[in-house]
Amino acid sequence: MADLTIDIVADPICPWCYLGYTRLKAAIEHLGDDFRFDIHWLPFELHPDIPSAGVSRTQYLGQKFGSQEKLNEVSHALQNVGYEAGLEFNFTDDDLIPNTKLAQQFVAQASRMSLATPMMTALFYAYFTKGENIGDGAVLSRIAKEVGLQDEDIEDALSREAELLVEEKMERLNRLQIESVPTYIVNEKYLVQGAHPPETFAEILTDINKENDA
Repeated sequence: MADLTIDIVADPICPWCYLGYTRLKAAIEHLGDDFRFDIHWLPFELHPDIPSAGVSRTQYLGQKFGSQEKLNEVSHALQNVGYEAGLEFNFTDDDLIPNTKLAQQFVAQASRMSLATPMMTALFYAYFTKGENIGDGAVLSRIAKEVGLQDEDIEDALSREAELLVEEKMERLNRLQIESVPTYIVNEKYLVQGAHPPETFAEILTDINKENDA
């Protein structure tokens, strides 16, 4: 039995993080019972400058990509790639880009109950498919309850202590010079970046395991 730990550095508003995890999951399922995986999530903010109330996705990313036409091209391409992976990316002119620090606090709290992966995937789905504002505390609390967190867990996730914990984790990743997501740290040693196809992920994980056994 091969044991591999994977720390996934991700932001729940990163479409490639959603796609990357979906492909990684497919690779894990392909590798089967010969491998055992322990998955953790580490926080990253794609847009730390965004205020807590969020900003217009159309305006913010339109400026980032240079034009509304370019943003439309990127969005359409994402929808096509997502469709191939079984994901539904829905984009409208009313979408917001939220500040995700609070969402990361909920993921960190969920990790204490071994619910970080369900929490993160629920955030991906809420944001990209349902168009929900995952920067809103009420939305996050509802999602957390659906995942299995209790009232006291939600209270902890909203606390100043949780905020400091997430800031500390992000600072640690900053010292490691991780500047893009998705990034995967395998066995605290091997760095893999990008939303690779499932077969590529499977090859990478198999090669890492062989190197560990060498």
